[in-house]
Order: sequence, then C-alpha cells, then structure tokens
Amino acid sequence: MTRLICVSSGKGGVGKTTATANIGAALTQFGADTVVLDANLTNPNLGFHIGIPLYPTTLHDVLKGDAHITEAMYIHDSGLRVVPAGLSVDDLRDTSPDNLSDVLLDAVGEPDFVLVDSAAGLGQESVSAIEASDEVLVVTNPKLPAVTDALKTVDIAEEAGTEITGVVLNMVKDHDSELDKEEVESMIGYDVVAEIPHHEKVEEALSVKKPVVHHEPDHNVSERFKGVSADIAGVSYEPDITEPGFFQTLIDRVR
Repeated sequence: MTRLICVSSGKGGVGKTTATANIGAALTQFGADTVVLDANLTNPNLGFHIGIPLYPTTLHDVLKGDAHITEAMYIHDSGLRVVPAGLSVDDLRDTSPDNLSDVLLDAVGEPDFVLVDSAAGLGQESVSAIEASDEVLVVTNPKLPAVTDALKTVDIAEEAGTEITGVVLNMVKDHDSELDKEEVESMIGYDVVAEIPHHEKVEEALSVKKPVVHHEPDHNVSERFKGVSADIAGVSYEPDITEPGFFQTLIDRVR
C-alpha cells in the first residue's frame, strides 16, 4: 500500500526540500519504490536538489489536465522517481492546488512511498498538500519562530485528520540560543525522529545538484537522513553518526 507523506514546515528556509530529497533518495537505497513530488507550485526547487532542473512536462501540466502524472514522472539514475513542478511564470496561470488530491490518487498503487514537498508557509498550497496526504512529516529548525510555525502545521494536519509521522529537527548548530529536542517535543507534542546537524556538505551537495546521501554517502549528515528513512520504511539500520574528527574537518574545508 502506498504511503502518501507530506513533508511540511510552516516556515521557509528550514531545509524542507533538502529533507524531502534526501529521505526520498535514502528510501530508494533501502529498496523502497519511492516518488518525490514538488507541490510547491509558486517556488519549486526540488528538481535542483536532485539534478533535473529542466523538464518538458511537470506537475503544473498535470494539475491543468494536460498530462497524466506518469507523464511528468522522471526516473533518476538512483531509481528515485521525481515529479517536478514548472519553473516558468507561465506555469502559474490557470494552475490550482485544489485537485492535488485527485492527482496524488493517480500515483497510488505501485510506489511504496510518495513524498510530497509542500510549499513553505501556511497558504492554500501547503494546506492542500497536507489535506491530500495520509501523513505529515514536519521539518523545523531549533529556533523558536520556526517551531511556532511548525506547531501551526501540526494543528492544520490534526484538523484535516492527517497523521503526524514525527518531527525532523534540521540545521542544528548546537547554539545556546536553540531549543533542544525535549523543548521542541514539548511544544509540538510529537516525537523528534531525527536531528540533522547544520553542515556545509549539504550546501555543497546542492551546488552539484545531488542529495547529500549521494554526494557524501558516509558523512554524518547522510547517516542521519538514512536513519530517519529507515525508521519510515521499517527496516533495520544503525546509522554511524560519529562526528568527524578535527583533521577530517580540516580536510573537508580545503576540498
């Protein structure tokens, strides 16, 4: 049975699309038939994270009724399937998220997972993605405004009857000003299923248009994405989350 999981944040800039791309890539590595779909209709970026920024048929065409979802589905070299959204301003015309639920139903059946990368914020695009999905994976960083917005996302999901899979605490810098895992769980009311450290390797991976789990598969950050993906897939995996030593850190910086 296909699991439709919306990856949502409530706030932009917390690494939601990075999480979608890497969790999807890791699920594929674990043998799960996985689709990632860019439901951010106004500012789509998922294609850049995976290395397919230009494509002739997109989710916008599907929502307009000009194509079936299978025609907008591209297979990455890794086996991950991607449904990108259009980048042109023209793609925004006559495109509405209202029938996203019907489009997602067309994707149900063959894949094990469909990860829906929602729009940032709490507008109609993100609400439609949450309502059209079976589950929501909430992504936030450990800053108070981001966690407050994440709580609003949880409220919307609960009102829609969409199950909360958990919280990914992303871009953790271990600063004193940050909320810790227990504080975030207390505020949101759901478990933090992964803590992803802030690291330049994630930005480096984006610059070469790859998920970090492909770019640096053995890195601490990649291992943590693999860990949450294993939990979602229900497979046994013990991530190696050992922090890199001083000399390895120096090597990383001069590469």
